[in-house]
Amino acid sequence: MKKNHQYLYVLAALSLGCLAGWLATGTPPGGSPGLEGEGVARSLAIDALGLELEKKQPAGLRALVEAIGEDAGAGARSSGAILLEDAYRLSADSEVRAAVLAALERLGSPQACAALANIFRLGNEDAAQAATRLSRIEDQDCARQLKAIVEKEERRGELARAALRALGRTRSRAATELCQELCAGTYEGALRREAAEALGRIAERSSVPVLAGLLGVEDDKLRKASIAALGLIRSDASAEALRAHGAKGGLGPVEARLVEEALERQQGRGPSRLR
Repeated sequence: MKKNHQYLYVLAALSLGCLAGWLATGTPPGGSPGLEGEGVARSLAIDALGLELEKKQPAGLRALVEAIGEDAGAGARSSGAILLEDAYRLSADSEVRAAVLAALERLGSPQACAALANIFRLGNEDAAQAATRLSRIEDQDCARQLKAIVEKEERRGELARAALRALGRTRSRAATELCQELCAGTYEGALRREAAEALGRIAERSSVPVLAGLLGVEDDKLRKASIAALGLIRSDASAEALRAHGAKGGLGPVEARLVEEALERQQGRGPSRLR
């Protein structure tokens, strides 16, 4: 049976529910299981989603979105990612939108990274989730996308902070360099705190001088974030910076305790990650 005939059969005679069953079992209706049948079904899911999105009231989007997300083939990773972004923009259903974000993360292609970045830029209630899923994809394109978002947002605002938080999770060179730049600059305090916390998670020793330089700022929240971050970077230089700060007079009891806890982490006696 040719692909277009199978397609019409699936849409007209079997409905989207049967297509979902085919995808789940790899067995076409009336047929026998096999990888070839499964591949055809996944290809049909991409085609079916494209047609549904052309309708004024598309239906069955969630099943199709999830089917595309399960496909690691080249077609799904490129054209599938583009269709998934379209599905997100056209659907107001929160379940469909959540399925789109999950499917894009599973695809993990450059096109999927771009789609997640575009969804993040919408700035709606899914922005943080889009950034988190973007950060989980082990691809340099994702780190570049997040870095571009932070820079385009002029390094201010909640969107920039969410992108920076996600960028820190990638532990990439781009993340380290940008976070160091932000900490050393004169940007707003909340963004610099996010950058300091990210440097702690990345735990690169090259970040110690930048973080140590923040121990003398007036912003107590930024100082505390830097103390915690230094405690996660195990090196003689970070321990020395913490001891020097703790030896200063005038530290409040909370900050003094944070220094003690950071030094304990240095010696492996405290939590090894930022909360």
